[in-house]
Amino acid sequence: MNAIKAGVRNESVKLLNRKKYQVLLFLTCLLSIAIGSLGGFTKGLSGLSLTNTPLTVLSLATGVILPLTIAMVSADLFTAEQENGSIKAIMTRPVSRISILSSKVLAIVLYTLLVLLVCLVTSLFYGLVFNGLGISNITEALLAYAVSIVPMLPITLFSVAVSQLCKNSSSTVMLSVFGYIVIFAASVVFPHVSPMLFTSYTGWYKLFIGAGMPIANILNVLALLVAYTLILFAVSSWAFEKKEY
Repeated sequence: MNAIKAGVRNESVKLLNRKKYQVLLFLTCLLSIAIGSLGGFTKGLSGLSLTNTPLTVLSLATGVILPLTIAMVSADLFTAEQENGSIKAIMTRPVSRISILSSKVLAIVLYTLLVLLVCLVTSLFYGLVFNGLGISNITEALLAYAVSIVPMLPITLFSVAVSQLCKNSSSTVMLSVFGYIVIFAASVVFPHVSPMLFTSYTGWYKLFIGAGMPIANILNVLALLVAYTLILFAVSSWAFEKKEY
């Protein structure tokens, strides 16, 4: 456990010291403001709600921003380190491969949480200042953002699994994004298989807001997402263990 904690800290510091991930957080902040402003200009058209800026930003974040971010981080923490040979130094440490993999996965999850936090803080601030958000809106937003990390877990493990198949970081990003789009498109083209695909639940936070929570539905979706996460983690672990660096 101590090895994993140290690994998570090292991987997180490594990420946050890279300029592109600092810039990404800044751009996420600007995008959140832009979405709120666009919602004001369009007066709620095209799904951009004037009074619900945080949820509008969250919808875009979980559907587009986070999957792309996860693909980029997975490529940098796995494939890019294979390319430049730095992962060989990590492998020489007296730490098991499963601990190394877990540390990198948790670092991706923490950065994803940071992006969500930036979206939340920025959109809440904008909503409070310009849209007059009420207490109920703020409570809904906090709950929605808190639960939104769950559907990002199988997406994270999917990108990590893809990274084990690729030899360069650009192909990892492209294949992860392409795979995500294909699976998402399959859920649209074949609605009967949609409930079985993890990409169908990036907006599952909607189950937690409104008049009442469908507890049975929430538990069913949670069980599905946990199952996908465990299966993809097992696949990633097997590939990472077998891979020669």
